[in-house]
Amino acid sequence: MALTQTQIDAITAAISPARMGTYFNACGSANGATALDMYVWNALMSSAFFSAIHIAEVVIRNAIAHALELKYGKSWPWDTGFERSLPKWSKHELQSAKQNIIIGSTGEIIAELKFSFWCKLLTKNQDQHIWNTYLHTVLPQLPFPLTVAAARTMIFDDMEALRIFRNRIAHHEPIINCPLSEHQARIHRLITLRCDKTMQWFAAWEIVSLALAARPDCDRYAISPSSRQQLA
Repeated sequence: MALTQTQIDAITAAISPARMGTYFNACGSANGATALDMYVWNALMSSAFFSAIHIAEVVIRNAIAHALELKYGKSWPWDTGFERSLPKWSKHELQSAKQNIIIGSTGEIIAELKFSFWCKLLTKNQDQHIWNTYLHTVLPQLPFPLTVAAARTMIFDDMEALRIFRNRIAHHEPIINCPLSEHQARIHRLITLRCDKTMQWFAAWEIVSLALAARPDCDRYAISPSSRQQLA
């Protein structure tokens, strides 16, 4: 859509010059139309990643919940041994999630707990309780040459990076200078570790790849140092 300068000025005012500043810096302050193209691409890219992270989060939290069920039984959220194994913050979140939920309604608890709760279960203090025995069971596509500690660390790093990235998207922040291909690879890796058939299904409809290919021409602008700092 070709825009007049009047339209560019009006749209910039509606979105706010402060918010658009990052995109003007990226595209060159004189190129308002390209900055708006970049803003739209950022929004569409964020939407594409949000749905992709949704699948990765659900798949990996269900894998973790599977391990907890194998260790503590179907009502693991109410198991006192499990609760004692948690650090203070995670214990508090679990207790909050259980309020007003009937014992045995584990699915409701799984949906209630935050992504950060599941990330913290992939720290080394749970190796003895859970991962030494169950990591390869619930993530059967893990390469066996990896030690449990190395594999768990890899999964934790992927999950934590995606958690931070998802929060950035949720707050409508720019992602134009984030390592998008790396985040896409993390999503693919997490899904594949749990189930390669799920990954094949996911690959048939995900739109991250299409959105990445639709990025406005990168040769038309350069990221300024100040913009890099805002996006860090």
